[in-house]
Amino acid sequence: MKVLRGWLQDYVDIKLDNKSLSLKLADLGIEVDGYSSTIDHKIVVGKILKISKHQNADKLKIAIVSDNTGKYNVVCGASNIKVGQVVPFAKVGAKIGDIEITKTKIRGTESEGMICSELELGIGQDHTGIKILPDNYKLGTPLYEYLKSDSVFDLNVTPNRGDVLSHIGVAREISAIQGEKLNKVPTKVEMVPKLTSDIVTVTNNEPKLCKRYFARVIENIVVKESPNWLKKRLIACGATPINNIVDVTNYILLDLGHPLHAFDAKHVNGSIVIRRAQNNEEFVTLDEKVRSLDKDMLVIANADKPIAVAGVMGGKDSEVKDTTKTVILEAAEFDRRSIRKTSKDLSLQTEASYRFERGIDSSGIEQALNKAANLIKKIANGQILSGIVKSGDNPDTVLFKFKYDDIRRLTGLTVLDDEINQILNLLGFKVSNHEVSVPSWRHDITIWQDLAEEVARIVGYDKIKPVKLKFKKKVKSNLEFSFREMVKDSLVSEGFVETKNYSFLSDNDLSDSTLNKSELIEIKNPVQIENKYMRSNIETNLLKTMSKNSSFDPILIFEIGNVFTSDIEHANLAIASAGKGADKAIEFAVDSLKDSLKIGSLNLEARELSRNDLKKYKIKKQNGFILEIEMRKLEKASLLKSSEIYYKKPKPIINFREVSKYPSVTRDLAFIIDKKHNADQTINDIYSVSNQINRVELFDEFINDKIGKGKKNVAFHLYLQDLKKTMVDKEADKIVKDVIKLIENKNMARLRTF
Repeated sequence: MKVLRGWLQDYVDIKLDNKSLSLKLADLGIEVDGYSSTIDHKIVVGKILKISKHQNADKLKIAIVSDNTGKYNVVCGASNIKVGQVVPFAKVGAKIGDIEITKTKIRGTESEGMICSELELGIGQDHTGIKILPDNYKLGTPLYEYLKSDSVFDLNVTPNRGDVLSHIGVAREISAIQGEKLNKVPTKVEMVPKLTSDIVTVTNNEPKLCKRYFARVIENIVVKESPNWLKKRLIACGATPINNIVDVTNYILLDLGHPLHAFDAKHVNGSIVIRRAQNNEEFVTLDEKVRSLDKDMLVIANADKPIAVAGVMGGKDSEVKDTTKTVILEAAEFDRRSIRKTSKDLSLQTEASYRFERGIDSSGIEQALNKAANLIKKIANGQILSGIVKSGDNPDTVLFKFKYDDIRRLTGLTVLDDEINQILNLLGFKVSNHEVSVPSWRHDITIWQDLAEEVARIVGYDKIKPVKLKFKKKVKSNLEFSFREMVKDSLVSEGFVETKNYSFLSDNDLSDSTLNKSELIEIKNPVQIENKYMRSNIETNLLKTMSKNSSFDPILIFEIGNVFTSDIEHANLAIASAGKGADKAIEFAVDSLKDSLKIGSLNLEARELSRNDLKKYKIKKQNGFILEIEMRKLEKASLLKSSEIYYKKPKPIINFREVSKYPSVTRDLAFIIDKKHNADQTINDIYSVSNQINRVELFDEFINDKIGKGKKNVAFHLYLQDLKKTMVDKEADKIVKDVIKLIENKNMARLRTF
């Protein structure tokens, strides 16, 4: 969301520079992606060097403009240009409003930019000629460094803070950190005697989905282009001006955060009905697309058909046109979940739906409607009819008790009661006798802990002093955790990769497995409706994972995770392999597990997957094996003593090496070595050969009977580098020869040749 500094200052006198303001907003939880001037950085100071007549147009001239880096042909129609003038020069790629300057031909002559007027720069109303700059402005300098321009801040607002999706919302935050009240101008509406209720009625058939609906009528309007000040603000915030009526609704949305909609009254036919759409009811939205609606979607309709998808987008038929004379102005509050679902189902997110989904100011509907009506009267010469047609009551006020000491204790801040009161009052809360009334725009505040967060972010999280935790007794090592780590280490050393899957299953998952749906625990409120069963084994998840990784050969994976039955939740280990050498790989993994855990009597044997299993799970391998067992059975069968199980994380040995400015030489080596040998040890041995070995990377490790029983292949990238000069092949070959000799002699290995 984009906000203008000048617009914010309608509500608060900002005392911070742009950088400081960005940092402060970030501290408040409003991330600032960046800020920029409203005068594009590609509009620079230029100088007119030469002027000649345009051969194909009497009123056009060709100016040669310099920006001190180049000279450019510019076709210009201004009557006040002269040689030697210093002028605003918009280079190719610069943006003026929502128009990007491009290289183009004008009456057959190429133009490479634009010389700008005050109006085009957005700094004045004069458009009769170009803006003349002082002679002492340095050529090529971005113009915003000299001319006063507004600043645009690009904000990233979290979903819970719908209240700051507006200029007044952001200004309120700034007023709180500056310790001063927000400027608010009372909205007084001057109306004619004629009644709104004589023109339109409102029938709300869905009060749960439309909590409040207000409508005003404005007659005798003149639809035309908006004044420049209004267009300038809209464009700076990323909106496209359309006409003065539509522009006002967009202005109020950006100003107060409240979406409005204007209907051409003649297409409403005197009756607004808030109802659900009919299944397959078709509706043409403002973007001229035909939308198929359903009964879960809320619409605003006349007596015959929809005229808007509630809270999302209006209809093409009832839009405000140049011929419109009377508008019905709508302001409402819709159910947030309903709007989100409709927007998602129609694949149609708008600025309006974005705000309704996050929550608008429930008590600010009338204020937004009145401010818009006054603005339409001012710029469209309209007459505001008396009264507002309303549906829905005023929102309930959220009240709860709190204690000042609780806030201080939770935040760790030393703040006085009066300071807490001041902060909350500036943010719109009303505090009286240890009870707080939550403002109607803060839907995210429900408990006293939320108040503590408000105080902490305004005072500043940096003011919270760190406190060292106190431990009364030494924490014992966790045997269960350590045992699991031993299992993982054993499997990883055999080339297996750990996976993590969700503990949920869907109906599709069950159709592929042998699990019985009736024996599974079904979740009453699943996060995803399709994943509604708790898994009773890991096998189903693991085989799904295997099917999605068919490019690997072999696939060697395992998982330790919880499974669920009707009476107990416990942890299982599942190991799976598929592809080349899968049978041997899982056999070696099981043997390694038995050795490391000292398991003798427990029968651990993997099950071979049938052809039907491979087909059902879409596993594109010739074979597959899986083993699943309860972790508690492994622990019970292990003969390890407690002192042997404690998991001690080894302290890393960190070696630093000087960085060379010369290129490295790369060599690849592969060795046939004992399958129980740890590749990390081989890497350490390689490093010991020479300090000119900069980096060693293991890139392949596999077991196959073809290379020898009980053997495995390990392959490494070696990066060789000299600190003082570029290494030549002869020097690299000598180091590689020494590496081969050491690894073969020390590990009874042999170099593998391809």
